[in-house]
Amino acid sequence: MQFLTDIVNETQLVFKQGGPVLWVMVVLSVILYGLIFSTWMGMRKVREEIIVLDKDKLDCSDEKVLEGEVGIFALTRLAWVQRRLPMIAVLVAAAPLAGLLGTVFGMFISFNSMATQASVQQIDNVSIGISAAMITTQAGLFMAIPGAILLAILRGQARGVEGDLEQKMYQHLRELRGGLV
Repeated sequence: MQFLTDIVNETQLVFKQGGPVLWVMVVLSVILYGLIFSTWMGMRKVREEIIVLDKDKLDCSDEKVLEGEVGIFALTRLAWVQRRLPMIAVLVAAAPLAGLLGTVFGMFISFNSMATQASVQQIDNVSIGISAAMITTQAGLFMAIPGAILLAILRGQARGVEGDLEQKMYQHLRELRGGLV
């Protein structure tokens, strides 16, 4: 039980030292990873829909009609995933910038303390400012690095889903033409 109390106390101290910028970063992080998770789940759903996409669900009477049906499928389902990727990229790029903002905020506290206070209290406030600077810098990197890796994976999977959809379309075209594609 003491272990959990220590964790809670340390977490409270970190958030106090990180200041308001750290709270903004937590909100950004929740939004970022929420978007990543929901996009990942949406992409899984699209991939499952592509797997079960068969002649019964598509009008395979004509090549142009088939291509149009697959295009509509891509626009209605796959485009949802594609529209989310740029927003995820913006949030990943914003994470280290938010950390930099916290660094500047912490350095401002440190320099302001050095300029205006007596030497005993000055050291305490300088260390508080440096602590805030380092906490937010670290938080920005903790947000950005895994986010960038997950974004790259998502982009690769989106390309794979597009390839699966094309493969399914050409499979149906081949069947429509009697195996000549």
